[in-house]
Amino acid sequence: QWNVYIKDGKIFALGNLNIKAKRIIDATGKYVMPGIIDPHVHLGLFAPLEEELRTETKAAIMGGITTIGTFFASKGSHLDTFPNTIEAIGANSYVDIIPHLVISNDDQRKEIIGCTNELGVTSFKIYMNGIPGIVPDVDDGFILDVFDEIKKSRKKCIVCAHAENRYLVQRANKMVFESKGKSATVQDWTDTHPSFAEEEAVERLSFLAKQSEVPVYFVHISSKAAIDKLRLLKPFNKFINIETTSPYLSITRHSSNTNDIKMEPPFRNDEDVEALWKALEDNVIDSIGTDNVTMTKAEKRIDEDIWTTIPGYAVLQTHLPVLLNKGINEKGLKIEQLISKITKRPAETFGIYPQKGTILPGSDADIVIVDLNLSKKVKADELSGRSDFSIYEDSNLKGWPVMTIKSGRVVAEEGKLIESNSLGKCLYR
Repeated sequence: QWNVYIKDGKIFALGNLNIKAKRIIDATGKYVMPGIIDPHVHLGLFAPLEEELRTETKAAIMGGITTIGTFFASKGSHLDTFPNTIEAIGANSYVDIIPHLVISNDDQRKEIIGCTNELGVTSFKIYMNGIPGIVPDVDDGFILDVFDEIKKSRKKCIVCAHAENRYLVQRANKMVFESKGKSATVQDWTDTHPSFAEEEAVERLSFLAKQSEVPVYFVHISSKAAIDKLRLLKPFNKFINIETTSPYLSITRHSSNTNDIKMEPPFRNDEDVEALWKALEDNVIDSIGTDNVTMTKAEKRIDEDIWTTIPGYAVLQTHLPVLLNKGINEKGLKIEQLISKITKRPAETFGIYPQKGTILPGSDADIVIVDLNLSKKVKADELSGRSDFSIYEDSNLKGWPVMTIKSGRVVAEEGKLIESNSLGKCLYR
């Protein structure tokens, strides 16, 4: 029952003080929490980066998200291309951005020290199993070379990893295609990425991380097999950090009969969803992202065969409501425990705590006010991003943000954008 005082874009004080304010916001009966941090977002893949910085960070801010970790891939030099990205963020983004740089070739690997020292980037990403035509996968030798380069930087860095055994995935793809051909459905797609491919990869990379003493961050863990393996490994390996996503906590292979839910890794079964929630409750899982990849139905090729359809969907604006609806209102998870996974923990993991992820005096005044009793039906045409479909279409979700404050300014209120100016910046570490 305390007041939160904001001054000059920062949290000034907590308590009941005799201070005169220009504006008083009554949050009685609602939850006041740090701005949400989504550590796993992709922008600029199917539309210009500048456009998606405007549209998708607007969707984020409307959904209570004030900071996103964004993966930037380039075939060439990050040292050459990333300065333009920083400029685009400042000119277009509503939210602050933690940059993660994808390392996919030797030239980029050799730039890691330059990226840490010149660009202030300390988080990188490797794909043990790539996305055909979009990003290549890398082998264990390359991963160890990346680890060695990171240690030379003498900065506290972390390596994000898409962890699947590429050979097992290739084998499974071949088997499903030979069996089902072009008639394969989105349910069959799950069998192209068997859970043991994820399980084997997390065990292998955990071993390499421990041997090299370099922290790794497992993105979008999707399966019971993988999270059960990590549950066993994590107490004995301080270099493991684990993420799942709000879609993997709420969608199964049977949630839709259309290709809208095609994803990599794929959606699995009810037992996988339950295992992820149990790992969340037991603090095996550290943080929750979205793996947002915005595209339209046409860009996704949603009406073509499952082999042609592109994985991904826009979920930034529904991220927090899905977690509140499923985790708090349905499963009875303690709200403090859930919120720490999308505020404090990702901030700590990526080196921006206590600037972000808390409402302590001195931290950035990024705040979301939530009404846990507010129910809304999801309609894609009412969301703020540029996508024309939602994997939660017509779902009734209970628990929505009613106000988002960014850098001490009210940006969104009661479902409307109030502040139209870019308030976002790139976060250097």
